[in-house]
Amino acid sequence: MASVQRFDVGRLDRAKRTGAGGARVPASVSRTGVQTYTDERGNVVREFRPAEAVFAPESLATLGSIPITVGHPPGGVTPQNYRQLSVGHVSDAPAARRSDGPAEWVDTALVVNDAATLQRIDLPPTDPKALVEVSMGYLADVVLESGIAPSGEHYDARQTNIRFNHLALLPPGHARAGSGARLRLDGNQEPTPMLVRHDDNTSAAAAPKQLVKVDGIDVEKGSDTHLSLLERTIAAQTKRADDAAAALTAAQTLNGEQKAKLDAAEAKLAAIDVNKLVQDELAFRQSMLPALPKVDGKPYDFTGKSRDQVRADAVGPAVMAEAAKLSSDPERAGYVAAHLKIKLDQAGKAPPALHTPSPILDSSGGTQTKKRADKRADAFNASFGAPAAGAK
Repeated sequence: MASVQRFDVGRLDRAKRTGAGGARVPASVSRTGVQTYTDERGNVVREFRPAEAVFAPESLATLGSIPITVGHPPGGVTPQNYRQLSVGHVSDAPAARRSDGPAEWVDTALVVNDAATLQRIDLPPTDPKALVEVSMGYLADVVLESGIAPSGEHYDARQTNIRFNHLALLPPGHARAGSGARLRLDGNQEPTPMLVRHDDNTSAAAAPKQLVKVDGIDVEKGSDTHLSLLERTIAAQTKRADDAAAALTAAQTLNGEQKAKLDAAEAKLAAIDVNKLVQDELAFRQSMLPALPKVDGKPYDFTGKSRDQVRADAVGPAVMAEAAKLSSDPERAGYVAAHLKIKLDQAGKAPPALHTPSPILDSSGGTQTKKRADKRADAFNASFGAPAAGAK
């Protein structure tokens, strides 16, 4: 008994859009009965797929969520090539069983999310690029025994232990029983030569196959899988180019906007009389100095302070606390300005500090000291009616 990879044929029904923009497509994907294959030596083999194998629970359990591809990839789908090949998946909802004459079908739904594939599904069925047929890629154990199927057809072997690998979407006529090509694999890794079987089975010459690498995957040149991968690669490259162009345009636009703002700022700066601003600031600081506190005997430090901060330091925290209790900004500003004026007026009327003379010894060399008269102090005292220094 040999385990081989087989391809079954089915059909697609009308697609319905999903909330994410994909398509959910009802499909008949696998059937019972006798199917004809051509082996690597060109021999026609008729294999019987009994209902107990097609509808076996362990077989149907492998159907849900298998990847959907465009065309049959050589060697099937593996974890290594899944990302590049998959365009969707088979629904994991329980499959239905449907009778169609002597054959019975497995009905399920396909979920397709790839944009390029969706476009081909939406094409008219007569378009050669349309994807209207399905073909199951699966592994099966083949028992070499002849017999007669319930339909009366003769068979040379019987399939058991069917395990699904992928479901391929195909153009019209590519998977139709009795015409075209069939690909037979004796395992799940290496493909055998493609054999062309005519309707009368009189010719089964091996067709030469050329493999090409696309996105790291070996595919048959010119096959549906090859074309699908090329379309997806081109679409991805086009999107990257479009995204890069959009990003460049956005950056150039932003650069232009920033330059316009810079030009406006420079024009505004050019109109400013910097010398006047400096003189104005110096005048403000000079006018505020009398009301500003000193720290450790050092002059007030204006560094990094706004004019409002300077005014607040001049009037002191108590005044600022009272101003904060007022209900409006104009009230607070007026309150602080009034207290600042009072403080500046008081600072302007304060008398200058008097010089206190140092004691000196008289010429006799005695220990008794005399105070040297200070004419400024005398003048100050006289203005208040006090006797001059040394007067009796």
